[in-house]
Amino acid sequence: MSVPEELVTGILKPTKSKESSISELEVKENPILFQAIGTLKGRPEQDEEGHFFIRLGEKCYKLFVTGYKYQAWLKQISSNPDQTLFLRVYPKFLMIPRKEPQIYFQVAAWEEQNSWGEESGMFKFRGVWQFVPQIRTPVISVYRNQNANDPKGKFKASHLPVLMRRQDEAIPFRFNPKISKDSMPSRWFIQGIFKFIPSRNCWGWDKDLEAPTQKIPRYKRPIKLINDENQHTKENAKLDIKTDKIKKLNY
Repeated sequence: MSVPEELVTGILKPTKSKESSISELEVKENPILFQAIGTLKGRPEQDEEGHFFIRLGEKCYKLFVTGYKYQAWLKQISSNPDQTLFLRVYPKFLMIPRKEPQIYFQVAAWEEQNSWGEESGMFKFRGVWQFVPQIRTPVISVYRNQNANDPKGKFKASHLPVLMRRQDEAIPFRFNPKISKDSMPSRWFIQGIFKFIPSRNCWGWDKDLEAPTQKIPRYKRPIKLINDENQHTKENAKLDIKTDKIKKLNY
């Protein structure tokens, strides 16, 4: 799996009113939406290859930007290279086969003072609590909302590892291919505040914003791209079979 193009481009700073495709107003009007956003405090740095990163604890995490705000970010860093900033970020968790997963952050906005009402290191997660095959720790899966846009058309989800022990009936969903669909356990939609734990490369549950619910908001399913040559061969074989059937019907 190749590393996303965004990881080698840099960093972003949209205006506050456009910091997310899901605005705070939308969330207030309809709290049942997927969301993952938080605040970090630190001094952005740049390595020899020009990539940006931030130090959290004893670890370094890559930062990247998309869109036209990249030039504004470059100006900010060049003018104030030693300034500590509050960053509004989207967390990303990259799972690479046979390698350690990577956490990185897309910067949505930055300020000299914290104007987002959340302490540094705190994140709002709204998503499905479940297990995914790639890692042992349960995750909050944040899918693309039904009205979300994706120029690449992939609609990738963010699977963010979390540590959470609850006293209620909610438990992380685990898919079991050996049981029927009707016997599957319930999927729980979690809306809460989570604290980033750099030493564990995950987030720890702090509190709920809303009670867990089995009402899952509608979302756009991620699209799997065909990269395997064998898969292309199978698809071509199916196409050949359909073509042969059509020819026979015409004779």
